[in-house]
Amino acid sequence: MSSTILALLRMTTDTTSEHSAASIESHFGGRFQWVVATIAMISVLLLVLRSDAGFDPVLAVASGYALGISLVVAAWLLAQFIWLRVQQKRQASGQTPDDPMVWYRAYFATIRWGDILAALIALIVTVSCFTVFKSTVVGAEGYGYDAMFIAWDRALFGGQDPWVLSHAVLATPALTKAIDLLYHPAFFPMVVGYTVCIAAQGRPALRYTYMVSYLASFVIIGMIMASAMHSAGPIYDGVLFGDGTTFAPLIDRLAAQNQVAGPFSAVFAQDYLLRLNELGVSGLGSGISAMPSMHIVLAFLWVLPAWHLNRALGAIVTVYAIIIWIGSVHLGWHYFVDGLVGLVVLGLIWYAAGRAFGLYGKA
Repeated sequence: MSSTILALLRMTTDTTSEHSAASIESHFGGRFQWVVATIAMISVLLLVLRSDAGFDPVLAVASGYALGISLVVAAWLLAQFIWLRVQQKRQASGQTPDDPMVWYRAYFATIRWGDILAALIALIVTVSCFTVFKSTVVGAEGYGYDAMFIAWDRALFGGQDPWVLSHAVLATPALTKAIDLLYHPAFFPMVVGYTVCIAAQGRPALRYTYMVSYLASFVIIGMIMASAMHSAGPIYDGVLFGDGTTFAPLIDRLAAQNQVAGPFSAVFAQDYLLRLNELGVSGLGSGISAMPSMHIVLAFLWVLPAWHLNRALGAIVTVYAIIIWIGSVHLGWHYFVDGLVGLVVLGLIWYAAGRAFGLYGKA
């Protein structure tokens, strides 16, 4: 278990192939900076062309994201420091045992500041534009595609909605509560993978592939595709689409379970998003969009690098991502096909990025 927990920390401090890593960074670093800058500029262009919100909400959202990202990066560097100190006490590492700052001096002497600045700026710009775009463009003309995705789900599940199956298997309020806990609060680690890659130095091909895939997913899946397939998700039946009868049994069941085992964080999140939607306000995490599911995409985006790092970590994260997918249906956030479509596109994005940055074959 300890090897699983420390797998990501080792990505930063792995020195078994320093020459190879330096070679990859030297070869692909410039390309990485241009690619992430281009993705960020595309997100800005999409916002300018499709939304009349202006840049004030973008700046407001960006300030919140910037603070959060800075705290995560600082915490990550502190975690590395602690881990290195423990390693120094456990084995001879070639460093002075009473001077853990040796590693930090080496780290800051070799760090690629261009990559870090490009990655940080691109992240803040892209995610901020995505948030405002999702709040002001997706669903602005109504949610007209839910009926189509309901039909797709029923075609895949023998004529019934997939939530019926999930609630038949995971029938108790306690199990729904467990899914709710995994789906929302425990999702945080899946979101910080990008900032981990920013602070890390090892495995540059994997890091570049992950970060480019992360940003590209927000633009391609979260902005372009979502704005072409306006859908709200089952939980908003009768509020943002439909007459409230299609998913009334699911909504009533979740409300009853919330009374028994709640409060569910899903209930708070759903009310929060709906309130911002009604006010026409952009805030952290705001915007309502079901197809494709960025929540599921981000969960599975951790699966791909996890298998490159550690088999145990890969297996654990895969199980967790599957639970996220099931939970998205179980809690009424998404249709099953929201995740399916998102994963197909994510696979294409990941492979293209992997080819471009030397993770698969020669770029």
